[in-house]
Amino acid sequence: MATQKVATLKPIQGPDKNATYPAKPFTLDETILRQAILDSAAVFVGMTEINNNNDAPWITKINRYNGLPIRSAYCASGYYYAHRVNGVKLPVRALGAVASYFSTTGKIIYRKNQRGNQRLGVMPRRMDAVSIYTSHIEGLVSDVWDPDDEFVTLIGFNTSGGRGTKYGCYINRRKKSEIKFIANWLTPYLATLKPP
Repeated sequence: MATQKVATLKPIQGPDKNATYPAKPFTLDETILRQAILDSAAVFVGMTEINNNNDAPWITKINRYNGLPIRSAYCASGYYYAHRVNGVKLPVRALGAVASYFSTTGKIIYRKNQRGNQRLGVMPRRMDAVSIYTSHIEGLVSDVWDPDDEFVTLIGFNTSGGRGTKYGCYINRRKKSEIKFIANWLTPYLATLKPP
C-alpha cells in the first residue's frame, strides 16, 4: 500500500493582521476543493444578523479576515472567505464588490439574454459565482447542472431565508430566470497552479 504525502502549508498573513491564510489550496483536485469551499460556507448557514444591519460577530470575522470594514455588505466577502480559507485566492479586483466577480468576460459561463438564459461554456459547477438581482452574489450548491430544471439551489451570505427571516447565511432555491450571470473562477485559477 502506497502512502500519500501531504504537504504542510505555511500560512501567510492576510489583510487582517491577526488572520492567516493557507498559502495554496490543500488539493488541486477540483471536485474535492469545490466541496471543501461549499463546506466552509455552509458552516454559517442559519446564522443571522442581530439587527439587520450587517451586525454579528461572525460577519465581523468574515469582513475582518478579508480586510473590509466590519459592517460592510458581506455577500461577496462571505463568498470570497469560503474560497480563501481553503487556500484559493481568487484574482478579483475588489473582493467585496459583486461586480468584480462578473467583470471578466472569460470567466462568464452563463448569462441572461433577451431570449432567456444561455450557457456559454462549460457546465456550471458547485460554488461557481452566481449573480442575481441588482448586485448580489451566491454560490451554486449542486455539482450537477440540469438545463431543464427551472430552479437552482444556491448558498448566499447577506440574504434572507424567505419571508420574515432576518438576513444572514442561507441555502435557497432560486428561479433560473433570476440569474444574470454565472462565472467560473476556480477552474482557470487551478490551471495556473498545475504543472505543465
